[in-house]
Amino acid sequence: MEFLGTSFRIGRVFGINVRIHILFLIWIGFELIRSGSGDRTDLALFYAGLFAIVLLHEFGHCFGARAVGGDAENIILWPLGGLAFADAPMTPWAQFVTVVSGPLVNLVFCLVSGAIIIAYFGWASASLLLHNPFGALYLPDPRLGWIRYAYIFYEINYFLLAFNILPIYPMDGGQLFQCLLWPFLGVQQAIRTACLVGIIGCAGLGLWGMSGNGGGMLIFIAIFGAMTCFQRLQMLRYGTVVDERYSPRYRVQNPRRRGLLARMFKLKPRGPARERPIERLDPIAPARPPNPPLDPEAAFEVEVDRILKKVSREGIRSLSYVERQMLERATRRRRQQAVQADDTHES
Repeated sequence: MEFLGTSFRIGRVFGINVRIHILFLIWIGFELIRSGSGDRTDLALFYAGLFAIVLLHEFGHCFGARAVGGDAENIILWPLGGLAFADAPMTPWAQFVTVVSGPLVNLVFCLVSGAIIIAYFGWASASLLLHNPFGALYLPDPRLGWIRYAYIFYEINYFLLAFNILPIYPMDGGQLFQCLLWPFLGVQQAIRTACLVGIIGCAGLGLWGMSGNGGGMLIFIAIFGAMTCFQRLQMLRYGTVVDERYSPRYRVQNPRRRGLLARMFKLKPRGPARERPIERLDPIAPARPPNPPLDPEAAFEVEVDRILKKVSREGIRSLSYVERQMLERATRRRRQQAVQADDTHES
Protein backbone atom coordinates (compact mmCIF):
# COMPACT_ATOMS: atom_id res chain seq x y z
CA MET A 1 0.00 0.00 0.00
CA GLU A 2 1.32 3.46 -0.92
CA PHE A 3 0.84 5.34 2.36
CA LEU A 4 2.14 8.76 1.35
CA GLY A 5 0.18 8.88 -1.91
CA THR A 6 -3.14 8.14 -0.20
CA SER A 7 -2.72 10.60 2.67
CA PHE A 8 -2.75 14.37 3.01
CA ARG A 9 -0.77 16.71 5.23
CA ILE A 10 -2.54 18.57 8.02
CA GLY A 11 0.48 20.38 9.42
CA ARG A 12 4.21 20.44 10.07
CA VAL A 13 5.66 20.47 13.60
CA PHE A 14 9.40 20.62 14.37
CA GLY A 15 10.20 19.67 10.79
CA ILE A 16 7.87 16.64 10.81
CA ASN A 17 4.96 16.41 8.38
CA VAL A 18 1.79 15.18 10.09
CA ARG A 19 -0.39 13.32 7.60
CA ILE A 20 -3.74 11.52 7.81
CA HIS A 21 -4.56 8.52 5.68
CA ILE A 22 -7.88 8.71 3.90
CA LEU A 23 -8.91 5.37 5.44
CA PHE A 24 -8.58 6.93 8.90
CA LEU A 25 -11.27 9.51 8.15
CA ILE A 26 -13.51 6.91 6.49
CA TRP A 27 -13.21 4.66 9.54
CA ILE A 28 -14.03 7.44 12.04
CA GLY A 29 -16.97 8.60 9.92
CA PHE A 30 -18.30 5.05 9.76
CA GLU A 31 -18.00 4.62 13.54
CA LEU A 32 -19.81 7.93 14.21
CA ILE A 33 -22.64 7.05 11.82
CA ARG A 34 -22.98 3.57 13.28
CA SER A 35 -23.26 4.86 16.86
CA GLY A 36 -26.48 6.21 18.29
CA SER A 37 -27.13 9.92 18.23
CA GLY A 38 -26.80 10.13 22.02
CA ASP A 39 -23.35 8.52 22.01
CA ARG A 40 -21.78 10.57 19.23
CA THR A 41 -20.48 13.35 21.47
CA ASP A 42 -18.64 10.98 23.80
CA LEU A 43 -17.43 8.91 20.86
CA ALA A 44 -16.13 12.00 19.06
CA LEU A 45 -14.26 13.07 22.22
CA PHE A 46 -12.86 9.57 22.56
CA TYR A 47 -11.52 9.52 18.99
CA ALA A 48 -10.13 13.03 19.38
CA GLY A 49 -8.22 11.87 22.46
CA LEU A 50 -7.08 8.72 20.68
CA PHE A 51 -5.91 10.82 17.72
CA ALA A 52 -3.87 13.13 19.96
CA ILE A 53 -2.32 10.33 22.04
CA VAL A 54 -1.31 8.24 19.02
CA LEU A 55 0.19 11.36 17.44
CA LEU A 56 2.27 12.10 20.56
CA HIS A 57 3.33 8.44 20.64
CA GLU A 58 4.68 8.76 17.09
CA PHE A 59 6.39 12.05 17.95
CA GLY A 60 8.16 10.12 20.69
CA HIS A 61 9.63 7.78 18.05
CA CYS A 62 10.70 10.74 15.89
CA PHE A 63 12.38 12.60 18.75
CA GLY A 64 14.06 9.37 19.87
CA ALA A 65 15.52 8.89 16.38
CA ARG A 66 16.84 12.45 16.31
CA ALA A 67 18.35 12.10 19.79
CA VAL A 68 20.63 9.29 18.55
CA GLY A 69 21.69 11.05 15.35
CA GLY A 70 18.89 10.00 13.00
CA ASP A 71 15.99 11.94 11.56
CA ALA A 72 12.25 11.73 10.88
CA GLU A 73 10.18 13.67 8.38
CA ASN A 74 6.72 12.08 8.24
CA ILE A 75 4.04 10.74 10.58
CA ILE A 76 0.94 9.09 9.14
CA LEU A 77 -2.21 8.30 11.12
CA TRP A 78 -4.36 5.51 9.76
CA PRO A 79 -6.96 3.05 11.14
CA LEU A 80 -4.35 0.66 12.57
CA GLY A 81 -2.61 3.42 14.55
CA GLY A 82 0.33 5.55 13.48
CA LEU A 83 3.47 5.19 11.40
CA ALA A 84 6.56 7.26 12.08
CA PHE A 85 9.00 7.28 9.17
CA ALA A 86 12.04 7.46 11.43
CA ASP A 87 15.55 6.82 10.15
CA ALA A 88 17.93 5.97 13.01
CA PRO A 89 21.42 4.46 12.81
CA MET A 90 21.36 0.68 12.50
CA THR A 91 22.95 -0.02 15.87
CA PRO A 92 21.34 -1.76 18.86
CA TRP A 93 21.32 1.30 21.12
CA ALA A 94 20.08 3.75 18.48
CA GLN A 95 17.27 1.46 17.41
CA PHE A 96 16.34 0.71 21.04
CA VAL A 97 16.08 4.41 21.92
CA THR A 98 14.03 5.14 18.80
CA VAL A 99 11.56 2.33 19.49
CA VAL A 100 11.22 2.71 23.26
CA SER A 101 10.59 6.46 23.06
CA GLY A 102 7.05 5.83 21.76
CA PRO A 103 5.80 3.60 24.62
CA LEU A 104 7.55 5.88 27.13
CA VAL A 105 5.12 8.64 26.13
CA ASN A 106 2.16 6.41 27.05
CA LEU A 107 3.88 5.30 30.26
CA VAL A 108 4.38 8.91 31.38
CA PHE A 109 0.75 9.73 30.58
CA CYS A 110 -0.41 6.68 32.58
CA LEU A 111 1.65 7.71 35.59
CA VAL A 112 0.44 11.33 35.49
CA SER A 113 -3.25 10.55 34.97
CA GLY A 114 -3.09 7.68 37.48
CA ALA A 115 -1.59 10.00 40.09
CA ILE A 116 -4.38 12.53 39.49
CA ILE A 117 -7.04 9.83 39.94
CA ILE A 118 -5.45 8.52 43.14
CA ALA A 119 -5.11 12.06 44.51
CA TYR A 120 -8.80 12.69 43.83
CA PHE A 121 -10.29 9.41 45.13
CA GLY A 122 -7.55 8.16 47.42
CA TRP A 123 -5.56 4.93 47.30
CA ALA A 124 -8.74 2.85 47.15
CA SER A 125 -9.05 3.84 43.48
CA ALA A 126 -5.66 2.29 42.65
CA SER A 127 -7.31 -1.11 42.20
CA LEU A 128 -9.34 0.33 39.31
CA LEU A 129 -6.15 1.28 37.49
CA LEU A 130 -4.69 -2.23 37.35
CA HIS A 131 -7.01 -4.44 35.34
CA ASN A 132 -7.06 -6.30 32.05
CA PRO A 133 -6.13 -3.61 29.50
CA PHE A 134 -7.73 -5.62 26.69
CA GLY A 135 -11.10 -5.80 28.41
CA ALA A 136 -13.98 -3.37 28.11
CA LEU A 137 -13.20 0.33 28.39
CA TYR A 138 -14.07 1.57 31.88
CA LEU A 139 -16.21 4.72 31.64
CA PRO A 140 -17.08 6.27 35.03
CA ASP A 141 -20.38 7.95 35.77
CA PRO A 142 -20.73 11.25 33.83
CA ARG A 143 -21.81 12.92 37.08
CA LEU A 144 -18.21 12.70 38.31
CA GLY A 145 -17.32 15.69 36.14
CA TRP A 146 -13.83 16.38 34.85
CA ILE A 147 -12.21 13.41 36.63
CA ARG A 148 -14.13 11.15 34.25
CA TYR A 149 -11.97 12.39 31.39
CA ALA A 150 -8.85 11.60 33.42
CA TYR A 151 -10.09 8.00 33.59
CA ILE A 152 -10.66 7.90 29.83
CA PHE A 153 -7.23 9.42 29.19
CA TYR A 154 -5.68 6.79 31.45
CA GLU A 155 -7.57 3.94 29.78
CA ILE A 156 -6.46 4.91 26.27
CA ASN A 157 -2.81 5.17 27.26
CA TYR A 158 -2.99 1.97 29.33
CA PHE A 159 -4.38 0.03 26.36
CA LEU A 160 -1.90 1.49 23.84
CA LEU A 161 1.03 0.80 26.18
CA ALA A 162 -0.02 -2.82 26.81
CA PHE A 163 -0.80 -3.49 23.15
CA ASN A 164 2.41 -1.95 21.80
CA ILE A 165 4.75 -3.86 24.09
CA LEU A 166 3.44 -7.25 22.98
CA PRO A 167 6.48 -9.09 21.51
CA ILE A 168 4.93 -9.16 18.04
CA TYR A 169 6.95 -7.69 15.20
CA PRO A 170 6.58 -4.98 13.83
CA MET A 171 4.93 -3.50 16.93
CA ASP A 172 7.18 -1.76 19.43
CA GLY A 173 7.46 -4.84 21.64
CA GLY A 174 8.65 -6.97 18.73
CA GLN A 175 11.24 -4.38 17.73
CA LEU A 176 12.47 -4.07 21.32
CA PHE A 177 12.74 -7.87 21.40
CA GLN A 178 14.91 -7.64 18.28
CA CYS A 179 17.12 -4.95 19.85
CA LEU A 180 17.67 -7.08 22.96
CA LEU A 181 18.69 -10.10 20.86
CA TRP A 182 20.92 -8.04 18.57
CA PRO A 183 24.11 -7.86 20.73
CA PHE A 184 24.02 -11.65 21.32
CA LEU A 185 22.86 -13.03 17.94
CA GLY A 186 23.85 -10.32 15.48
CA VAL A 187 21.44 -8.17 13.51
CA GLN A 188 20.60 -10.81 10.90
CA GLN A 189 19.60 -13.57 13.32
CA ALA A 190 17.94 -11.11 15.72
CA ILE A 191 15.61 -9.79 12.99
CA ARG A 192 14.94 -13.29 11.71
CA THR A 193 13.99 -14.52 15.20
CA ALA A 194 11.84 -11.46 15.92
CA CYS A 195 10.02 -11.84 12.59
CA LEU A 196 9.34 -15.54 13.13
CA VAL A 197 7.99 -14.82 16.62
CA GLY A 198 5.99 -11.96 15.10
CA ILE A 199 4.40 -14.21 12.48
CA ILE A 200 3.34 -16.63 15.23
CA GLY A 201 1.93 -13.71 17.24
CA CYS A 202 0.08 -12.35 14.20
CA ALA A 203 -1.49 -15.76 13.68
CA GLY A 204 -2.65 -15.66 17.29
CA LEU A 205 -4.11 -12.17 16.85
CA GLY A 206 -5.90 -13.29 13.71
CA LEU A 207 -7.44 -16.28 15.46
CA TRP A 208 -8.47 -14.07 18.37
CA GLY A 209 -10.13 -11.65 15.98
CA MET A 210 -11.95 -14.42 14.09
CA SER A 211 -13.25 -15.80 17.38
CA GLY A 212 -15.29 -12.63 17.78
CA ASN A 213 -13.44 -11.32 20.83
CA GLY A 214 -11.32 -8.70 19.11
CA GLY A 215 -13.35 -7.79 16.05
CA GLY A 216 -12.13 -7.16 12.53
CA MET A 217 -9.49 -4.67 13.62
CA LEU A 218 -7.31 -7.43 15.08
CA ILE A 219 -7.55 -9.35 11.81
CA PHE A 220 -6.30 -6.33 9.85
CA ILE A 221 -3.47 -5.79 12.35
CA ALA A 222 -2.50 -9.46 12.04
CA ILE A 223 -2.43 -9.27 8.23
CA PHE A 224 -0.39 -6.05 8.21
CA GLY A 225 2.05 -7.41 10.79
CA ALA A 226 2.57 -10.68 8.91
CA MET A 227 3.19 -8.79 5.65
CA THR A 228 5.74 -6.53 7.35
CA CYS A 229 7.54 -9.55 8.84
CA PHE A 230 7.67 -11.18 5.41
CA GLN A 231 9.09 -8.02 3.81
CA ARG A 232 11.71 -7.76 6.55
CA LEU A 233 12.75 -11.38 5.93
CA GLN A 234 13.06 -10.59 2.22
CA MET A 235 15.39 -7.69 3.06
CA LEU A 236 17.56 -10.14 5.00
CA ARG A 237 17.57 -12.46 2.02
CA TYR A 238 18.94 -9.74 -0.26
CA GLY A 239 21.50 -8.59 2.32
CA THR A 240 20.18 -5.03 2.69
CA VAL A 241 20.11 -5.01 6.51
CA VAL A 242 23.54 -4.35 8.01
CA ASP A 243 24.97 -3.50 11.40
CA GLU A 244 26.44 -0.03 10.99
CA ARG A 245 28.85 -0.54 13.86
CA TYR A 246 30.98 -2.56 11.43
CA SER A 247 30.45 -0.36 8.40
CA PRO A 248 33.24 1.91 7.12
CA ARG A 249 30.70 4.61 6.31
CA TYR A 250 30.68 7.89 8.22
CA ARG A 251 27.81 10.23 8.84
CA VAL A 252 28.32 13.97 9.20
CA GLN A 253 25.96 15.88 11.44
CA ASN A 254 25.14 19.57 11.11
CA PRO A 255 28.52 21.35 11.01
CA ARG A 256 27.41 23.61 13.89
CA ARG A 257 27.33 22.36 17.43
CA ARG A 258 23.90 21.03 18.36
CA GLY A 259 22.74 19.74 21.70
CA LEU A 260 20.22 17.01 22.45
CA LEU A 261 17.16 19.29 22.48
CA ALA A 262 18.36 21.05 19.32
CA ARG A 263 18.60 17.73 17.49
CA MET A 264 15.22 16.48 18.75
CA PHE A 265 13.23 19.61 17.92
CA LYS A 266 15.37 20.82 14.99
CA LEU A 267 16.16 24.12 16.64
CA LYS A 268 18.35 26.52 14.70
CA PRO A 269 21.99 26.30 15.79
CA ARG A 270 23.61 29.32 17.38
CA GLY A 271 27.11 30.57 17.04
CA PRO A 272 29.59 30.38 14.19
CA ALA A 273 29.67 27.36 11.96
CA ARG A 274 32.36 24.82 12.69
CA GLU A 275 33.03 21.49 11.08
CA ARG A 276 32.26 18.56 13.30
CA PRO A 277 32.31 15.23 11.48
CA ILE A 278 30.76 12.50 13.60
CA GLU A 279 31.58 8.88 12.98
CA ARG A 280 28.45 6.74 12.96
CA LEU A 281 30.30 3.83 14.50
CA ASP A 282 29.93 2.95 18.14
CA PRO A 283 32.88 4.22 20.22
CA ILE A 284 33.69 0.68 21.35
CA ALA A 285 33.24 -2.11 18.82
CA PRO A 286 34.80 -5.57 18.69
CA ALA A 287 37.77 -5.86 16.40
CA ARG A 288 36.35 -8.97 14.74
CA PRO A 289 32.54 -9.04 14.52
CA PRO A 290 30.92 -12.47 14.89
CA ASN A 291 29.28 -12.45 11.45
CA PRO A 292 30.61 -9.52 9.39
CA PRO A 293 28.38 -8.67 6.41
CA LEU A 294 29.87 -9.06 2.97
CA ASP A 295 30.38 -5.60 1.47
CA PRO A 296 27.23 -4.04 3.01
CA GLU A 297 27.58 -0.71 1.20
CA ALA A 298 27.66 -2.38 -2.21
CA ALA A 299 24.64 -4.51 -1.28
CA PHE A 300 22.74 -1.41 -0.18
CA GLU A 301 23.53 0.43 -3.41
CA VAL A 302 22.46 -2.59 -5.49
CA GLU A 303 19.13 -2.68 -3.67
CA VAL A 304 18.62 1.07 -4.17
CA ASP A 305 19.34 0.69 -7.89
CA ARG A 306 16.78 -2.10 -8.05
CA ILE A 307 14.18 0.11 -6.36
CA LEU A 308 14.91 3.01 -8.73
CA LYS A 309 14.50 0.71 -11.73
CA LYS A 310 11.21 -0.49 -10.28
CA VAL A 311 10.04 3.13 -9.92
CA SER A 312 10.95 3.94 -13.52
CA ARG A 313 9.26 0.77 -14.72
CA GLU A 314 6.13 0.58 -12.53
CA GLY A 315 5.85 3.99 -10.85
CA ILE A 316 6.33 5.21 -7.28
CA ARG A 317 3.05 3.64 -6.14
CA SER A 318 4.43 0.17 -6.76
CA LEU A 319 6.89 0.46 -3.86
CA SER A 320 6.21 -1.32 -0.61
CA TYR A 321 6.50 0.35 2.79
CA VAL A 322 9.98 -1.12 3.35
CA GLU A 323 11.19 -0.15 -0.15
CA ARG A 324 9.99 3.42 0.35
CA GLN A 325 11.82 3.67 3.66
CA MET A 326 15.02 2.42 2.04
CA LEU A 327 14.66 4.91 -0.84
CA GLU A 328 14.09 7.79 1.59
CA ARG A 329 17.11 6.70 3.58
CA ALA A 330 19.30 6.64 0.45
CA THR A 331 18.01 10.08 -0.57
CA ARG A 332 18.74 11.51 2.86
CA ARG A 333 22.23 10.00 2.83
CA ARG A 334 23.08 11.50 -0.57
CA ARG A 335 21.69 14.86 0.50
CA GLN A 336 23.98 14.82 3.55
CA GLN A 337 26.95 13.89 1.35
CA ALA A 338 26.16 16.84 -0.94
CA VAL A 339 26.02 19.22 2.05
CA GLN A 340 29.35 17.87 3.29
CA ALA A 341 30.90 18.37 -0.16
CA ASP A 342 29.61 21.97 -0.32
CA ASP A 343 31.06 22.71 3.12
CA THR A 344 34.42 21.27 2.00
CA HIS A 345 34.48 23.50 -1.12
CA GLU A 346 33.59 26.59 0.92
CA SER A 347 36.38 25.93 3.37
